[in-house]
Amino acid sequence: CFFTTRVPGDLQSVRRGLVPPPPVHAAMSMISPYQVQGKWSHSSGGDIEIAVDSSGKSVTISHPTVGKQVLDTSKFCAGEGLDYFGFKGKLEGNKIVWNNGVSWTKIG
Repeated sequence: CFFTTRVPGDLQSVRRGLVPPPPVHAAMSMISPYQVQGKWSHSSGGDIEIAVDSSGKSVTISHPTVGKQVLDTSKFCAGEGLDYFGFKGKLEGNKIVWNNGVSWTKIG
C-alpha cells in the first residue's frame, strides 16, 4: 500500500491515481441552431420565427421590423451565444437576452 501525507486531490495524489482528477468543464458550450428554432415573442411586440434549413447550414429569421433574413448558421450561432446584426444574445432558459436590452421569449 502507498500512503500520502498530502491532502487528497492534490496534484501528486491525482498523478499516483489515489484520487480522481477534478472535473474538467468546457470553456465554451457551443449553441446549436436547433436550440433556438421556432417562434419567439419580441419584448417590444411582435413575433419572430427562426427556421433552420434542411442542411443545418443556414437559418431564416423572420423579424417584425427587420423582415426576413437568411444567415449562415456559423455567423448566427457564435460560440456560446448568438450574433444578429452585431447584437450579441445569450440563451437563458426559454429566453434569448440581447445586449441592447431586448429579449425574445419562446412561444412555440
